[in-house]
This record gives sequence, C-alpha cells and structure tokens, in this order.
Amino acid sequence: MSLQEVKDAWIYLDRNTGIWRGQVEAAQGVFQPIHWVALHRMQCVLRLSPHEGRIVDIGCSYGILTLNMAWKKPRAEVIGLDPDEQRLAVGRQLLTEHPLSNCKFQRGTVEEPGIPPRSCSGIICTETLDHIKDIKPRLKEAVDRLLDLLLPGGRLILSIPALEEMGKETAPLPPSPLSMKDFSFLRHIHEDRNCPRWWHLFYVDKV
Repeated sequence: MSLQEVKDAWIYLDRNTGIWRGQVEAAQGVFQPIHWVALHRMQCVLRLSPHEGRIVDIGCSYGILTLNMAWKKPRAEVIGLDPDEQRLAVGRQLLTEHPLSNCKFQRGTVEEPGIPPRSCSGIICTETLDHIKDIKPRLKEAVDRLLDLLLPGGRLILSIPALEEMGKETAPLPPSPLSMKDFSFLRHIHEDRNCPRWWHLFYVDKV
C-alpha cells in the first residue's frame, strides 16, 4: 500500500466487522464510514501527536482513534486504555481484523493507568476527564498524573466538549462539565483552532 493510500484509509467499525451485532451503542459516528465531524477531529488529534515513542490513549472507548493512530504512525507504540472491558473487546476484535503490531489494548484509568511514569512521548485524553464524577476539585491532580507519564518534551493532548456550542444543540451534557477556564492552572496551553466547533482540543508540552 502506498503512503497516500495509508493517508486516505481509515479503520472503523461497520457491519462487516466481526464484533458487529447490531446492538452496540454508536459513538461519534464510528459504526458507519466515519462521520465527517468525528473524522475531522481525529485528523486534528493525529496531526498534533508525536510520530514515535509510546503514545497512550486514555479513555479509548472502542479504540477507533487508537487503531488509526497506530495505523498512521507505524514508528510509535500505541496503547489504548479504558476501564470498560466490553469496549476493549471491540477494539481487540478490530485489531484482529486490522493486524497492527504496534498497537494493544489494556484496562486502565486516569487514576490507575498501569503505565510507568516518564515513559511516554504522548498522552491523549479526549472527552474523558469530564466523564469522571466530581472531577473539578481533583482536576489539577488528575492532569498532573497524566503529565507525570510523559518524558521531557512529551505532549499531553486533551479535549472537552464546547459547552457553549452544545447549548445550541440537543446533545446531553457530560457528567462533569468542564470549561477551558477550569484548566487555567496549566501554563503554555495551546488550543487547536482547526478542531470542529463542538470541542475544545488543546495540548501542553512537558518541559
């Protein structure tokens, strides 16, 4: 497969996937050819991510981003973490159908990632922190824990729903809604302006 074909190809869960049973809850349009909004956001995350080293996707859900990260960045070791074994099973099934030697899934959380400190070039945590109950008083502690997993020069990529945009739609609020002001304790924060308006995608490079 040519480099251009790899750039243009995407892994997603559809009715030809072995895990499909017709009753798996859809998430972000990934159970059909990927919805353009979810695809655009995923492209933004991929563009911001390191090209090599260990990249951990915390709160990976069904592993769509994890798999595509490994597919697009073959020099990286990509690990998808999630506390939900059923969702991890979907990711592992997809991995058997799209064999990628640089990708794996394992159980883990923000609080207990099971990843050695200072071992990662990239940490991705998208729409995860806002799903932790009563996270606000512990937000800095949680983010510091994620930063501790990074090597010097590593990158932490975060995203949260844009509440100001969700208010215009009928989308339900996450369990612990967060705003960009809640991350004011972070220095040198960079927000990606190319991400679709429904999310705030931002990153911090560890000094």
